[in-house]
Amino acid sequence: MTDRLFPTIFLLCLLTGGQAYAARQDLVLSPVNTQALLHARSSLTDIDGSFGKVSGTLTYDLDRQTCHVDMTMNVSSLKVGSAVMKQIMLSGIMLDSDDHPVMKYVGDCRPRIVKGQLQTELAGQLTMRGQTHPLVLTTELQFQGNTLMRIASHGSFDQRQWGMSTLLHSVDPMVRVETRILMK
Repeated sequence: MTDRLFPTIFLLCLLTGGQAYAARQDLVLSPVNTQALLHARSSLTDIDGSFGKVSGTLTYDLDRQTCHVDMTMNVSSLKVGSAVMKQIMLSGIMLDSDDHPVMKYVGDCRPRIVKGQLQTELAGQLTMRGQTHPLVLTTELQFQGNTLMRIASHGSFDQRQWGMSTLLHSVDPMVRVETRILMK
């Protein structure tokens, strides 16, 4: 009987023992582990803002070398230097928080070769003021061994694509964005 069971057990071991289990990391995004920042310039001052309320998910798959980000930012949670600046930023000519209370970014990591060096991009779509347009961010993945510890992304967009005012050309139309996600 043992001679007949051995081939069966051996095949089962080959089929199940040789399987690689995906090294997948899933993270619920929150203000504790995620920063979403905006940087704009005007003729009067630089405007640096951060969203106090962010939510969403991040999935990273080490075996496939892929990631997926789905992040929502509560527009009225934007923190800027002064109450007057916040009122302007949230007004109908800028972020329009009354009619569009959230911004959303959904994207996927993709490797890219630049000047012979491997770089990662986060290619996705930004929805703001009810409009969705492509937004590609340069992304740095930081690891400890095979475990993803941090994702830092940055890029820029022309706010006029989303219908935002440049306040009679007193605000530079190019806005820099930055996200930092800690895998904790």
